[in-house]
Amino acid sequence: MEIDAVEIDNGHHEQFVVAIRPTRNGRVVGTVARPGTGEVVSFSGWMDLLRLLEPRSPDAVSR
Repeated sequence: MEIDAVEIDNGHHEQFVVAIRPTRNGRVVGTVARPGTGEVVSFSGWMDLLRLLEPRSPDAVSR
């Protein structure tokens, strides 16, 4: 399943392309891409996905 998501934070918009696949044990895995940046990051689990979709700050730790 692919999802286009737009995050709105204080008037700033950031678009993500999220590919989600369920695993046999009921978890979700996939990738998050930021169009135009070439950055694609893998995730495992809903909490990991939400962490990737949080607004970026200068002191944020990236994977």
